[in-house]
Amino acid sequence: MKDKRRSTDNFKHYVNELQKGNSFFSAEIIFSKSVLVFAFIDAVKALLFLMANSLYMMIVYGLTCVLLITVAHGRIKKGHHLSVIMIVLLEISVMSVITTIFVGWDTGFSNLLFACITASFYFPLVVKTEKRNMLSLCFCILILLCYFVCYLLTSILIPITPLSRSWTIFFFIFNTLLSMALMVAFSFLFVWELMSKQRILQQQNDQLDELAHKDPLTHLLNRRSMNELIETHMDNLKKTGKRFTIVLGDIDNFKSVNDTYGHEAGDMVLVAVSEIISRNVGPSDLVSRWGGEEILILLSDPLEAATLTTDRIRKRIDENIVSHEGQDIHVSMTFGAAESIPGFRIEHLIQQADDKLYYGKKHGKNQVVTDLPADFVIKKK
Repeated sequence: MKDKRRSTDNFKHYVNELQKGNSFFSAEIIFSKSVLVFAFIDAVKALLFLMANSLYMMIVYGLTCVLLITVAHGRIKKGHHLSVIMIVLLEISVMSVITTIFVGWDTGFSNLLFACITASFYFPLVVKTEKRNMLSLCFCILILLCYFVCYLLTSILIPITPLSRSWTIFFFIFNTLLSMALMVAFSFLFVWELMSKQRILQQQNDQLDELAHKDPLTHLLNRRSMNELIETHMDNLKKTGKRFTIVLGDIDNFKSVNDTYGHEAGDMVLVAVSEIISRNVGPSDLVSRWGGEEILILLSDPLEAATLTTDRIRKRIDENIVSHEGQDIHVSMTFGAAESIPGFRIEHLIQQADDKLYYGKKHGKNQVVTDLPADFVIKKK
């Protein structure tokens, strides 16, 4: 019972993934399965012609089935997918014309040519070629020519091996249903392939966006992106008066971590600290790697609430242990916080946070500084 439920769940998941456009098959598998399907259809037709006492058509379809599998399979193995498309579509087109000439227009074998039109748009989409649009157009023209050739020849010539009335009706229904099924299948595959390509394109765009706006090591916002977002918040401050707080943090004694444990350990510490900060801020807050071991945080709260958040982050970092090659690394972090003021320039706001950070570094580290003594003078080198 559990296995049956698991199989049902797997099937539902598979269908959902298909609807999303997640591709599971390579071009080689797609063409291999397609050739097998068309070969199977030819084999079924050969059997039906045998039952209808049409020996000639049975032999023709039987040989076609064998040749299609043999030739197309070899081309697929060599990666010549374009030639496989031509073989399959030509086989269907030519066989539709030949069969119509032999058994007559009323059997509906010419209807299969309509299915070829949808196939002519799907198959070139799978193949990596710049001429896919031209290929589809050429195949459509060829298929339409075959259709009109069938009609003209059957209006002039008498069927070579006509079938009985009952078999003519049967083949008409069979070919009509088969044509519709193939058109639906190729239309579905066409949409699926487009969705798959769209998903891949979206993933590539997301990766480019990640590279353009995020720091590759910590996956925090980079400096340029953070500056743009701070400007947006400053504009919002002018319109609504909603204040925010800029917090600039620096990992204490980070140079000694690199010197003692190596730069790989330093990277691990940076990543660990970034993750702690990201987990402890709100959804409307922003975190960026400002430079080196400095991290700038934009908290969407006034200074008092932002100070509580920052101190909580500081404690989490102080309690955290980073393990590297069997060694435990403990780090702390110092923060300087400055509240936004209408009319203040971004550079001045960040400079205030930086001055407070500098004060904290000079007076004990591992703390959050929100105010500077009146007599404190910045003496940076």
